Amino acid sequence: MKKTIGIITANYTLEGIDESMQDRALAAMPFGGRYRLIDFPLSNMKNSGINSVGIIMPFNNRSLIDHVGTGKAWGFGRKTNSLFMLPGSVYGKRNNTDKFLLRDIIMNFRFIDYDNADYVILSGTNQVYTMDYAPMIAQHEKEGVDMTIAYIKKNGEDVPLDLVVMNRTFLIDLASWFSNLDFLGLRTIIYDQLGDADIGRYEFDGEVINITSMSDYLSGNLALLNAETHQAIFRPDRQVYTNVQDRPPTFYTSSAKVRNSIVAAGCIIEGEVENSVIFRSSNIHKGAVVKNSVLMQHCNVAEGAYLNNFISDKRVHVMEKAHIEGTPESPYFAKKGQIV
Repeated sequence: MKKTIGIITANYTLEGIDESMQDRALAAMPFGGRYRLIDFPLSNMKNSGINSVGIIMPFNNRSLIDHVGTGKAWGFGRKTNSLFMLPGSVYGKRNNTDKFLLRDIIMNFRFIDYDNADYVILSGTNQVYTMDYAPMIAQHEKEGVDMTIAYIKKNGEDVPLDLVVMNRTFLIDLASWFSNLDFLGLRTIIYDQLGDADIGRYEFDGEVINITSMSDYLSGNLALLNAETHQAIFRPDRQVYTNVQDRPPTFYTSSAKVRNSIVAAGCIIEGEVENSVIFRSSNIHKGAVVKNSVLMQHCNVAEGAYLNNFISDKRVHVMEKAHIEGTPESPYFAKKGQIV
C-alpha cells in the first residue's frame, strides 16, 4: 500500500441532533456505553496502518481535545505515529453542507504536504462502522482513478459513506482550481463541476450505524444490543480504542433486574433496566424502571421513576415517581444537568 495520510473531519453539525447536545463537538458525542463517535474512524485509521492522521477541529472543541489528548490510547503520539489537531474554518453555529469543506482543506495545506504521501483518505464522524481501509486504498491504486468513494447497499440502492480516498495531487489541484468557491464541499465540486472526473466506487459490505437525528442516536445505541450488530462493530480482530476511564465494577443489588442491556463501569443498579445503554457512574434506584433508553454518564434515576424511549445527557436527575415516555421516532431528550 502506497503512503496514505488520514483526515477526519469533525467541523460540522447536524440539524437532526438537538442543539444542546451539540454544545460538545459532534465527534465527541458518547456512544455505546463507553465510547465517543471519534473513536471509530480514529481506530479504523490506526488499524489500517495509517500513522499520520489529522482531525479538523470544530469551534467547540474542548470535549474532543479532552477525550483524544495526544492520541496515546490509539497508538499515536510516538515518533512514527503522529496525530494532529488541525484548525477548522469558522462558518458560524451550523454547517449543513458537505462535510469535507474546501476551506478546511485549504487551511490545512501544510498537513497535506507534511510527508509527501501518495493518497489522502478522508472520513466523517457520524457513521459508526469497523473497516479495514487497506483494500479500498488498494482498489483505488489498481484502478488508477483520481478519487474513490465508499458506499453500501441499502434497500437495493447505493448509499455513499462519508469516506473517500483521493490522490494527494488531485486534492491539491482541486483546492487551487476552486479556491474562490471555498465555501463548497469536495463532493459538491466533484458532482456539479467535474462531471468528467475519474471516480471509482468501493462497496463496503459491513454494518453501518448512521446517526443524523435523535431517533438515529437512540436506535443506533440500542442496535448494539443485537449480538450480530455488536459483533460486526466490535470485531475481535479490529479493536475499537478509546480513552479509558478507570472506574470500579458496577454494583448490582439483590433488587436489580437487568435484561439485554449495556451497563458501563461505576454504576449502582437497584432497579430495573431493559433494552438500554447506561454509561458509567449512573445510579438506578430501587423501584425505578428504565426501558429502551440511553443514559449518559453520571445520571441519577430516583425511586419509582419510569423511563421509556428516553435519552439523557450527562448529570441528569430524574425525580421520584417521574413517568417519562418518548417514542422511537421522537425520543424524549433531557439536557445536560437537567432535573426532570
